[in-house]
Amino acid sequence: MAANRTLEDLLRLAARLVPGLNGVVASQEAQAAQETQETHGAHSMPAHVRPAPESSRNRTALDALLAHWTGNWPEAGRPYWAARCWGILIWQPLYLSVIGVHASRASISLERIVQPVANGWTTEVRLADHAPAQGDTDALIAHAAREIRACCAQMHDELLPVIRLNPAAVRGTQADVVLAALLAARKARPDWRDEQVQALGEQWLAALGLQDDGGYFAFARTDGACALALERRTCCYHYRRRDGELCSTCPRLAKHERIVRLNTERDAALEA
Repeated sequence: MAANRTLEDLLRLAARLVPGLNGVVASQEAQAAQETQETHGAHSMPAHVRPAPESSRNRTALDALLAHWTGNWPEAGRPYWAARCWGILIWQPLYLSVIGVHASRASISLERIVQPVANGWTTEVRLADHAPAQGDTDALIAHAAREIRACCAQMHDELLPVIRLNPAAVRGTQADVVLAALLAARKARPDWRDEQVQALGEQWLAALGLQDDGGYFAFARTDGACALALERRTCCYHYRRRDGELCSTCPRLAKHERIVRLNTERDAALEA
């Protein structure tokens, strides 16, 4: 039986807006097999599953995720490893949720998803076939926020025994991912003004209980136009890697330094 058309269209649009964002629809039979491990042999790719399976399969996937980052960047330390594992685990479900609401006017269910893990990344999100919720924007944000909160709660509770997590970093990363996803959704909404994006960002954070954990700031680009950037509250610790440096939106940088770096990155991308 063909998958729900609204869901398939939403996933295709999200993939166009964000390279590397890979949501796929799994048949009921395939999803059930994933959740019960009926089709998985000893050499299969580990995966994180919702709802949590009775076996230790999710722990295996999380151990594999952490092993990649500790093994490749041992010098970066626990704060960096924890930030990477948490951010990688949540980013695709959250991006799909936010983009779905604003680019497709639909809110997906995260109740049954599978995320295979390979080389330190979640390779895709396999969603059970379903009809996404539809309605006005306020109702969709409220629905999506409930899905996100439940999804992140399970992921947090399962990751915590694997590596110690900083509560402020957990909240800050979640806020940053949602706000970054909103900027990605803006590509499909040329009618949005900066003030609308900022208001929507505040609405999302309020719905998620993250009001004080993130935001945007406006800055002038080198071409004179106004733009928005993430006003991050927490550091991702990328600078602790041997090949790392402070990110362009790092809260450790003064705002004028962030603006210089943001403009330098944009100008270099335009010249490439």
